[in-house]
Amino acid sequence: MIETNNDKKSILVFYIVTLLISAILEGITIVTGCMATVLILMWVPGIVGIICSRVFYPKKQALGIKKFKLRYLLLAILIPNAYLIPSYMFSWLILKDPTIGVNELALKFTNGVVFDIPGVSVLFIAFIPMLLLSMVTAAGEELGWRGFAFPILKRIYGTKKAIFINGSIWAVWHMPIILSGQYQASVNIIYGLISFFIEVMILTVIFCWSRKVSGSVIPAIILHATHNLVDQSYLQPLSTNANVPYLSGEQGIITIIVGVLMVIVLWAVEVKEGL
Repeated sequence: MIETNNDKKSILVFYIVTLLISAILEGITIVTGCMATVLILMWVPGIVGIICSRVFYPKKQALGIKKFKLRYLLLAILIPNAYLIPSYMFSWLILKDPTIGVNELALKFTNGVVFDIPGVSVLFIAFIPMLLLSMVTAAGEELGWRGFAFPILKRIYGTKKAIFINGSIWAVWHMPIILSGQYQASVNIIYGLISFFIEVMILTVIFCWSRKVSGSVIPAIILHATHNLVDQSYLQPLSTNANVPYLSGEQGIITIIVGVLMVIVLWAVEVKEGL
């Protein structure tokens, strides 16, 4: 009972403090248009999670920064590619896009410097350093949402409710910036909000699955970082048709469908292996 009460108190404090500080930063971002505050915003859940873990669980590793099996590292890199690349390829096929080539995209990665290797090789070589950079911001969110909050929610409410609560709050956390038109503003606002919420819930299932089966938050960080990198730095820049965001990406209907299929596959694997 003591642990349950402590869990309820810690998760309430975590979400209240995280959302209050985030609201202030989002307000500053919306009023000033300064996107630099978004980098700070992405670390609010992590910082609050670190503080709460020290206050409420001083003798435990409450953030899940632990060793994990190599397969979860590989899955963390492969899974986002598995649902993003096919969804973009379908949208490009439907819309006859992209018109920008891989070599042209590679020049953006090298600041216009031409190397005597194919553009696809440049993108491949750049992946690891760019992934490490992406992990810096992804860690800020994952240490809070999945590292600290998800295991506590799971103990209190069970896995299904924990995922729903975790994902719903994570989605709402993004909404002010979306409503202001400063993030994911390429689609109709109503469609965008609904599709983004659904996509975030799918990602939450995948990220929480990773946190649960690996016993560590690090694969979730890599998952999040890979998703952001592949979507925002590789596939979005290749897309030139204005309708691509309706089909692919964080608000795309095809990505949602492929994401659901991915969740079904992960669930089947979990059941089969008894994870």
